[in-house]
Amino acid sequence: MKKIFLLVGPTIMIFIGLQMFESVIVTFLLFYGWLLIVPLLGHGIPRERFKATSKAVMLGVGSGLLFFLFIYGGLHWLHIYLLDIDQLRVLLWEWGFSGSGEIWLVLILLVANPILEEVYWRGYIYEKLRRDGTAKYAILVTSTFYTLYHLLSVIPIFEGFFGLIAAVPVFIAGTFWGYIREKTGSITAAIIGHVLSDMGIIFVYWFLVR
Repeated sequence: MKKIFLLVGPTIMIFIGLQMFESVIVTFLLFYGWLLIVPLLGHGIPRERFKATSKAVMLGVGSGLLFFLFIYGGLHWLHIYLLDIDQLRVLLWEWGFSGSGEIWLVLILLVANPILEEVYWRGYIYEKLRRDGTAKYAILVTSTFYTLYHLLSVIPIFEGFFGLIAAVPVFIAGTFWGYIREKTGSITAAIIGHVLSDMGIIFVYWFLVR
């Protein structure tokens, strides 16, 4: 029961923030607060999980660049079919990502988001699941629940059923980062890859939406 609560907790935080309070600020506070506080209360993750070997760095950079090209290149090519740019601009304005809010968007996506998400999913949660099961089990479970709450944010952004399809790359990325976390014994590669992937989102915003 406790593990289920840990798995769905981030999704619940986003649901409460977006659906009940209808506030992105509250959503961020609840969501990132959960990702930060829960591992700390659970005694964190072993320090060796942050080791930065040359293999981990190369895997992180390589996977991150691949995901960056997929996100920015794919949306640059297909955005007229997948996105309603005018509607997206209104949505981002309502979420507070305009003017000085742009700086917060960049900082959150490139610093807070990749570090806290990877520490939580490929660090804290993965460690717990791996003790009780196989690597495949830990990878698939963390990837599934990591993808779950992304549905709440991507569905309003994309046109029609493309919102559901947009969650597939999130699952693939989570699965790959779980795989390299298992192979390297570190979350460093996942954090680097996540940063570069989120940079693809920033490029989409800056060059296509803004």
